[in-house]
Amino acid sequence: MVESVLSPEPAFARPGQSVAAAAPTRSHGVGWVFAFVVIQLICGLGLLIPDVQVLRVFVRSAACGASLLFLVIGPRRERRAGAVRWLALGALAILTLEMFNPLGGNALSVVAHWAFCIAIIAPLFWVGRLNIPQGTLARVLLLLWAFHTIGAILGVLQAYFPAQFQPNFAALVARKQLLIRLASGEWIPRPTGLTDTPGGAAGDGMYASLLGTAVVLVRPFRYSRIIGVGSVILGLMCISLSEVRAAVVTVLVCFTVMAALFAWSGRTTRATASVLLLVGLISIALYFAVGVGGQMMSHRLESLIAADPGTVYYNTRGAMLEQAFTELLPTYPLGAGLGHWGMMNAYFGSAAQEIGSEIQIGGWILDGGAPLLVMYVAAVFSAILYASRASRVSDRHQGTWAAVVAAYSVGGFALCFSYPYFMGSGGLEFWLVNALLMQEIRLPRIRTR
Repeated sequence: MVESVLSPEPAFARPGQSVAAAAPTRSHGVGWVFAFVVIQLICGLGLLIPDVQVLRVFVRSAACGASLLFLVIGPRRERRAGAVRWLALGALAILTLEMFNPLGGNALSVVAHWAFCIAIIAPLFWVGRLNIPQGTLARVLLLLWAFHTIGAILGVLQAYFPAQFQPNFAALVARKQLLIRLASGEWIPRPTGLTDTPGGAAGDGMYASLLGTAVVLVRPFRYSRIIGVGSVILGLMCISLSEVRAAVVTVLVCFTVMAALFAWSGRTTRATASVLLLVGLISIALYFAVGVGGQMMSHRLESLIAADPGTVYYNTRGAMLEQAFTELLPTYPLGAGLGHWGMMNAYFGSAAQEIGSEIQIGGWILDGGAPLLVMYVAAVFSAILYASRASRVSDRHQGTWAAVVAAYSVGGFALCFSYPYFMGSGGLEFWLVNALLMQEIRLPRIRTR
């Protein structure tokens, strides 16, 4: 039986007021949200079709273009801005000023980069103008959970049945580092899941396991505990088989944050259940994954504990983080202008103008120097703080979903130290789910004396 999280009750009535009178006015706000989510999913799935690869730039532009379009044509209801939106506006103001930085790339790459950054953060603003009914956040998260679970299943199948479920992209076998060796001795591309990127299935696995835990705890539909447990196992297997260590660390961070928030809000049963669920299901997932992934997978996972965490990180992405603060920041304290890095430079710029950055921290420094780094990080942390506070609401289902969003958001920020999270679909999802949370759970302002 579908619980209240999917069939939300009307808004609370004031004393002496009927429930009917307190019910919110019907609107089409939820339609805007689901239309946007569906567009994103269709654009992502479209890249799996080999013939569409020649239109890759246009498909990716359509996904971001939808966000910009909704920002322009969406409803104009007045909403309280809030700290997160003010900080985001500050970041956008800095990015806009950087368009005129004489160090920037060519005009086309600068405009494209600026529009792309606006599109990523736009859901925070156009969702904030919608009249969203209670339960929309839960429905969106369940839709994303279903999508990522299918991606995790596909990722596992790509490892269990090589060459049968893998998309036929030349890029998958172009470089040796994109391949993994199975227990059978066969070399295959890292599982892609529902993406066109080798190792992309790890992202599906990460969110399938995190959101699957919420499904187990909230039980929004019949047999949700069984299906949710299966989702978590498959997600963890997919992460292991993809051999993406950043996803392993991130999922552990997410579960730690979620359990801590459950404990902080007084929901000790859920805190205990989430920890036991993770520990138990990791053992099951690794048991099945090792049989397929073999020694190469085992050695890659063991490398995470082969030395102290700082050394392990430095040997992977830590050197890039050091470079960002010791070379890029002193050289470009106020930014190097837009269009120098990422896909916008690859599509619209030139190799002569490229200043490489493979992590989001370095990207923020290039785009706006210290001011943008501080402002954008402050906006992200403000969103995390809001979701953390929302996890303490009295409604246990709403509190659970809020804790999941907070954990999801912390995981997103952690990924900024490994790759440019806010320059892709991950950043879009981050701002979408946080904007929905802020619309559904209105917290009082924090007053200071």
